[in-house]
Amino acid sequence: MFRRLLLALLLLLPAAAAGADTRLGERLDGFYAREGNDSSPAAAAGNNIYLKFFEDRWIGLLFLPYPYAVGMDVARIERAFGVARARTDSAAYLRDSFGEFDQLATAQIERYGYLGDRIAFECGAMSACTLRFGDGYIELVKPGVINEHIVRYHHVATGNGS
Repeated sequence: MFRRLLLALLLLLPAAAAGADTRLGERLDGFYAREGNDSSPAAAAGNNIYLKFFEDRWIGLLFLPYPYAVGMDVARIERAFGVARARTDSAAYLRDSFGEFDQLATAQIERYGYLGDRIAFECGAMSACTLRFGDGYIELVKPGVINEHIVRYHHVATGNGS
């Protein structure tokens, strides 16, 4: 009986204390920019995509229309993420200029969890997307019908300590 109780405590306490946990290397400062923003991948998709981690295991994706987004100031992107996150306390899709853009952008805000050495979150795919960490980048792994789609994102420091 004591062993079961001890095992339950060992399994539940880390999960309960994980509020602002960044155990896999999530960076709360700055954001991540998709490799291929401002070039042919963005032109094909019709947008530049950015990803940001927030406290208490929230994640945001920001989709800015291409070519409008080419060369967008990083401070404006960071502020738009802050506005989008402040507008919801649950998972949401938001379409707005976020007080920063002349065109409408889409923000997706979701909760994330840990799946082994990856982060998992809802991303509109058949099953959850995962993020795996590399040296200075993350890879978004999105399930597909035949293959996984793997997109690399590079960290963009904004210097504001958010």
